[in-house]
Amino acid sequence: MGRPARRIEAPQTVVRASRLRLVDTPPARAPRLDVACAHARARAEEARARSLFSVFAVAFVCVVALGGARLTLTSRAAEYSLSENRLLTEIKQQRVAVDQLEVDRSALSTPSRIAEIASATMSMGEPRSIKYLAASDITVADSTAHSPDGAGSETVAPAAPGAFQRVVDAVVELSAGEAQSLLVGDLGLAGSR
Repeated sequence: MGRPARRIEAPQTVVRASRLRLVDTPPARAPRLDVACAHARARAEEARARSLFSVFAVAFVCVVALGGARLTLTSRAAEYSLSENRLLTEIKQQRVAVDQLEVDRSALSTPSRIAEIASATMSMGEPRSIKYLAASDITVADSTAHSPDGAGSETVAPAAPGAFQRVVDAVVELSAGEAQSLLVGDLGLAGSR
């Protein structure tokens, strides 16, 4: 209470004019057109990006498909090459086996070996004389035996030449087979080389 009253004065300040001023805004359409253009540009860029991505995806799928096809063809070619090599080795082995069989056949069909087996197992020896039969002689004898001129007494006679004919045919076939094996045996050995 006993204090003296003071007067407080505010310092004098200069009043400044505001720098803000009223700006006329353009009509409402202008900003909308800019926004529409911006949206159109954004859509165009988005469409371009999608088309680039689609092209990239298609190219990637094509590269993967072509790589897979090439890999498949390469693996099949390698597989066929291995099987071909396997077949070639099997063919060579079979040719060696065939050549060995030809050599064995030729060695087994030599006349000296056949003569030795014939003398040892069948007690056969060298023939004193060799006789040959001509097929024309047998057919003439056979045709006279079957002539219809004869009576009942001749009916027994044709049975004997028929049995004889079968024996002669069997001997001729056996001899021809043996002769062929003897001839081919030596030639087969020379032909396989």
